[in-house]
Amino acid sequence: MMGRFYRKTFPEAKADERKIRFDGFALGTENKAGIFSFSDVRNCLFRDGKMETGFGFSPYYTAEGKIPSVNDPEDPPAAFALLPYTDAGEQKTALMYVSETGVSYIWNEEYGTFDFTLKTFDDVPAILPVYRENGEAVLAFCGKDGVWLYDRKTEFSQVYAASAANAACVFHERLFFIEKPFTVRYCAPLDSNDREENADDAGYIEFPSEEGELIGLKVLNETVYLFRERGIIKLDAKGAARDFSAELLPYGGERIFSGSIAACGERIFFLAESGVYAFEERKISRVDVPVFPVRNGQVCECAAWDGKYFLRYADENGDFKVLILDSETREACFSVPSIRALSDTQSLLICLSENNICLADKDGDLPSGNLYAAYKENTDFGISGRKLWKTLTLDGEGACRIEVENEYEKRCFDGKFKDGKLSVRPLLKGERFSLRLYPQKATRFSGAEIVLDVFESAGG
Repeated sequence: MMGRFYRKTFPEAKADERKIRFDGFALGTENKAGIFSFSDVRNCLFRDGKMETGFGFSPYYTAEGKIPSVNDPEDPPAAFALLPYTDAGEQKTALMYVSETGVSYIWNEEYGTFDFTLKTFDDVPAILPVYRENGEAVLAFCGKDGVWLYDRKTEFSQVYAASAANAACVFHERLFFIEKPFTVRYCAPLDSNDREENADDAGYIEFPSEEGELIGLKVLNETVYLFRERGIIKLDAKGAARDFSAELLPYGGERIFSGSIAACGERIFFLAESGVYAFEERKISRVDVPVFPVRNGQVCECAAWDGKYFLRYADENGDFKVLILDSETREACFSVPSIRALSDTQSLLICLSENNICLADKDGDLPSGNLYAAYKENTDFGISGRKLWKTLTLDGEGACRIEVENEYEKRCFDGKFKDGKLSVRPLLKGERFSLRLYPQKATRFSGAEIVLDVFESAGG
């Protein structure tokens, strides 16, 4: 007897078309309605939720139109400074730098080279300009081997021999600096050489040890703020020294990393073990950016320029990253990781890129090998289950390479915006997807729309 065969039937898949509209973009971990949150953004800036390329770097030119080169590529600059001075009635600036091993140099405009200043520091000090009563500017260097002043006439002179932190500020014409580990010292107004202690001019304040070592000094809204490893102190330092007062502010957060503290706009930003924080008077809040620093052996450097906070740090994998954070909107991106020696001085941000001295420039170019990019990895777009990604439409102008990927394959598209639109058809099935954008320079994005078919079995 012959057997009978039956065809097995499967439930018919039903597809429910979903359109997801995004009217803005951001870097972060927080999901907001109508906002496409990227997990990583490189060298693109956000403005009012729109994303655009354009941040880069331009060569630093001296007053004579020369591009200076570093003396020793094996011992590159770690910090830059500009010293204002007058030469034959003409206002000029001299570029100085301290190398990673503490060797200091100044630019010689006559010979077009950096000259060794005959001073080597025990570490890389904090450098800032201070002014004398006659209006002459000098540079103060604060670090392990004390506090030193530099001018073009007498060169270096030591004004304080004890070990200082790599942090200092000028407030109401006084130089404030940290004597490790718990003491803040201040000089007489307009005289950083005068440290003779008295009730009104120079002196010091010693703090208890409970909140850890003092690591930073910043000025914000007519107040000096002292940063400790686990605390913040408000120092009212206006007027005579006898009237100074200090107040410990509530913090309660994790350890703050030295080298990460910068005043930018109306806030002070810093990096702690749990991420980036913004401080505004008595309010402290965590910034929603995907920053996960290594906790042990962290080495930071930071700067403030053009209303933005620049932070170079080591992430949890030990890789260096450079964060750029808008002080007002808190919109952020990551920049070229090889950029280092971040130094804000005289409304400029001077840095080092591949042993080239550069300026941060909104319209500058990227170093070779770096791209404008935005990544969204392993997302289900907030819809669980199996899906067909039918279309991706971007609003904006310019040109962009688009990469889309599911669990099994990747598809790439190169296109230009036409009539404000750039559309592609990924036609990928899966539960989760990745999207990577590589825009060309001068490209802008104002919105996006994703169309999905969401599958559901007929018996489900």
